[in-house]
Amino acid sequence: MESKEDYHIEEYKMDDADFVLVAMGSVCGTIKAVIDEMRKEGVKVGLLKLITFRPFPAKLLVEKLKDFGTVAIVEKALSPGLGGPLYHEISSALYEADKHPKLRSFIVGLGGKDVKLEHVRKIIKLTGDGSGNKVEWMF
Repeated sequence: MESKEDYHIEEYKMDDADFVLVAMGSVCGTIKAVIDEMRKEGVKVGLLKLITFRPFPAKLLVEKLKDFGTVAIVEKALSPGLGGPLYHEISSALYEADKHPKLRSFIVGLGGKDVKLEHVRKIIKLTGDGSGNKVEWMF
């Protein structure tokens, strides 16, 4: 039976994923389309869609993300002087966990720009092979 907290998230192809992307909102449809495409190429990637930001489901995210080596946070938001707000909330939630993944931050689609399939492909490639910077901006 699902707990009350489980309604804060939606999991997509995470059961056998080697790494996972975390995102919110409209970008998740694009991410799912690329995940389906990449899975056909043998790339085991999943998505954890955060449905509610407040109250922030910190304990639930710690539990869902603890067994992954790398997690990429994809967000269409920026907090000046801080970076991506979702990245920092997740980072704070995982900080004192006994086991937690390496985090990557991807800022996409600012100013209403479309997040294209090629952006998500690049995010998956960079996350999968560990290349690029810890924080990446895509326009």
